[in-house]
Amino acid sequence: MASSLQTQPPPHPTFLLAYPSPGILLLTINRPTAMNSLPSASHWEADALLSWYDNEPSLRVLIITGAGKKAFCAGQDLIEQGKFRADPSTPVAARRHPPSGFAGISRRMGKGKPVIAAVNGFALGGGFEICLNW
Repeated sequence: MASSLQTQPPPHPTFLLAYPSPGILLLTINRPTAMNSLPSASHWEADALLSWYDNEPSLRVLIITGAGKKAFCAGQDLIEQGKFRADPSTPVAARRHPPSGFAGISRRMGKGKPVIAAVNGFALGGGFEICLNW
């Protein structure tokens, strides 16, 4: 299925992409040892992926899930947040979410393409935000 894409996805080190059927994108948060919590950069990464999905004509549905057996998404990476507090020299912009919100989803203004949350474990904090918005 990846061969039928008209454009290639942006870099996505936090996420796994799969194409289980034509027109379907499976986006997996791939941080199971951290209960799929998302560090700040991953929100921008997800925002870029969702913008790409909106503009990729061969994709019709996105399913988001979490890797592992325990958590769908435990929200913001609080260990990273603690490091930000300990080092105030971290730029404020590096700590913010994109305008589209948590994981690029909670305030997303897409092209009407559906996003389905396949919740496979704990959905805490921002992880629950993903569920509420889709």
